Amino acid sequence: MSDYKRLKEVREEKRYTQKDFAEHIDLKQAKIRDIEVGRGKISTDIALKIEDEFNINMRWLLSGRGDKYLNKDSNYVNVNNHNGNVAVNGTITIQTKDYADNDEIKEVLDLLKYASKPLLDKFVEKLKKIKQDTEEF
Repeated sequence: MSDYKRLKEVREEKRYTQKDFAEHIDLKQAKIRDIEVGRGKISTDIALKIEDEFNINMRWLLSGRGDKYLNKDSNYVNVNNHNGNVAVNGTITIQTKDYADNDEIKEVLDLLKYASKPLLDKFVEKLKKIKQDTEEF
């Protein structure tokens, strides 16, 4: 698989338009479009931005070698539906098997693995607030 196909794969996994993806890494939509259609190459600078923003292994992005995702403590989500565990930044564990019949929960857990660190932080804070509000009633 070529680098431009890997870029498109990452963007589509994140469910971003070319414009949204470009804005996250401080580029213009036209640059992402050009790369995805094979008219441009992913520079080291762009690969580093993608690595920093989305936890995508730069080596994998450029060459297809190595793991797709980096295992960084600062932005790490692991969803393993085989054993029923979800770990967010190594600190939250959810037994997904407890929610096996709940499609909404399964969808949320699946989407968590694509979230950026700032989004995960906001999500966790909102969940804590909901829990706190619920306990007060």
